[in-house]
Amino acid sequence: MNNDIHISWTIDCEATQTGFNDAGAGKRAVRAFVNIVAEAGFKTTLFVMPADLEAYPSLLKELHGMGCEIGLHYHPQEEGYNDFCGAFSASEQRQMYGNAIVRFEDALGLSPTTFRTGSCSANDATFPVSAELGFTSCSHSMPGRRMRNLRANWEDAPRYVHYTHPANRLLEGGLDLIEVPVTTDPDSMLWSGQHPQDLRVELFDAKNHRYMIDKMLHREKLREHPVRSIVTLTHNTFYYDDEADFRTVTLREMIVAFRDLAEFHQVNLIPATISEVASAYRQVTERPSVSAAM
Repeated sequence: MNNDIHISWTIDCEATQTGFNDAGAGKRAVRAFVNIVAEAGFKTTLFVMPADLEAYPSLLKELHGMGCEIGLHYHPQEEGYNDFCGAFSASEQRQMYGNAIVRFEDALGLSPTTFRTGSCSANDATFPVSAELGFTSCSHSMPGRRMRNLRANWEDAPRYVHYTHPANRLLEGGLDLIEVPVTTDPDSMLWSGQHPQDLRVELFDAKNHRYMIDKMLHREKLREHPVRSIVTLTHNTFYYDDEADFRTVTLREMIVAFRDLAEFHQVNLIPATISEVASAYRQVTERPSVSAAM
């Protein structure tokens, strides 16, 4: 039996957002987070808002050269729109994300291949638009989340790596775009049943995260799927450059928990970026035709 489980550490880079607006702190947090993850032998995918891209491009280029993946992150409210991604039509999303890609390319000199919407907000147009714009992987979904105010409904969405569907975000399908969902626990619903517990560093202390890591490793080990994946997340609006900060302590203890519990469950943790997980899945899984998906 294949006991490999890919693990992706992701950080949404949005320190320029209204309400925080401290690019310097965000830059320091990114560097520190990446260093902690790299020292443990793991890999980071950074999902970066356009304004953050433009605030510290030299650091992002440096990290890209070190093997970090730099993807696009997008909050419409930070670009002059009045709602979350899931509230907009296909043509509106095409324009919004297309403009963001141009800014990405101008800042870094490369094109993004992976994408995460802000707040995991999406609708049935989001996947096909993402594919049309050239993305080959994404991490838009947070299975189990049902937060209407964020335009984020992922109830009954697949909890595993899959090809996305051209007409329905909750189905598997024939787009040449692979979704790598944020890892969630469907048995632990928070916020009046609207949000499933996830492996967000800042959400809980290390003790609670250890319980979930234990459960998720066991779940993935038993899952009959060609590429198993666990995706953590956090934000660069926390002070990972401060070793005494609660989130830094939690991050380090989560890493220890992953190592300890992987040994206990006898699984192999495979460090991977989101695109690397998607690539591994693409290599072993035939993409359904669009007609079959429809």
